Amino acid sequence: MKLQDFDFRIWDKNYTGCDNKNCKCQSNFIYGEEAKIRLSEFNNDAEIELWTGYFDKNDKKIYEGDILENKMTMEDLPYKVVFKWGAFYLVEIDGNDEDLMSEFLFMELEVIGNIHENPELLKC
Repeated sequence: MKLQDFDFRIWDKNYTGCDNKNCKCQSNFIYGEEAKIRLSEFNNDAEIELWTGYFDKNDKKIYEGDILENKMTMEDLPYKVVFKWGAFYLVEIDGNDEDLMSEFLFMELEVIGNIHENPELLKC
């Protein structure tokens, strides 16, 4: 990944998007250029989650903290994206198995949520 491709999102439990409650931008995530510009405004509760450089089967960016399903297996096991030891890993939610993210076929992975907005997916 080149520096120009570097991307991240910021999770801030205190940020709620715009003031319009019916707006689709109602989220605690801030993406892209806005995140880069506003980075210094956040307190210690904010979490920076790196973009993995990969897209799922629906061409959606996969970030650290996302929850994925592997549609290639019959089990539809959910995985959590984590960054450690300088690489991205997929960790089975209900097991101890973890693999380098680069070992998966991305055309079979689908983002089904994230650890912040969908904590129920972490309980299998």
